[in-house]
Amino acid sequence: MAHLWLDRIHHLSPDMALLLVTLGVLLIYLELNRPGWIWSLAAGILAVLLGAAALGQRELNPAALGLVLVAIALLLLNLLRPLQTSVLLAATLAIVFGFMHLVLAPAAEGVHTVTAAGCGLVLGAGTSLLTRIAHRARTNKGLD
Repeated sequence: MAHLWLDRIHHLSPDMALLLVTLGVLLIYLELNRPGWIWSLAAGILAVLLGAAALGQRELNPAALGLVLVAIALLLLNLLRPLQTSVLLAATLAIVFGFMHLVLAPAAEGVHTVTAAGCGLVLGAGTSLLTRIAHRARTNKGLD
């Protein structure tokens, strides 16, 4: 039974894998926003792992992966110390361009521009917004 899942993961397109990762992150965000809904956390982690496994079956561009990781670090840094909007916009654009060039394959077999832009904007803008809200809540509670 488990090998059937692994076979299906190997055949996911990079677009579907990236959409699965994005959905998983959004489900994890839902759990962080509404603690106690264990199903969203479990489904989110599973979706991220399956999407990452599918992407891991492809040859990835190290520069694009580094760009995405640096952008994620900047977005998370916004949680500790509010960054300027221009930095958050640059991080979001870095995610989009990183996603566009993530898979080393011909254009037809890689991540399409529409998918990269949609996932990158959702993750970049969504993370920016949520980290600003979290920082404001910590400040209002006197924790920062």
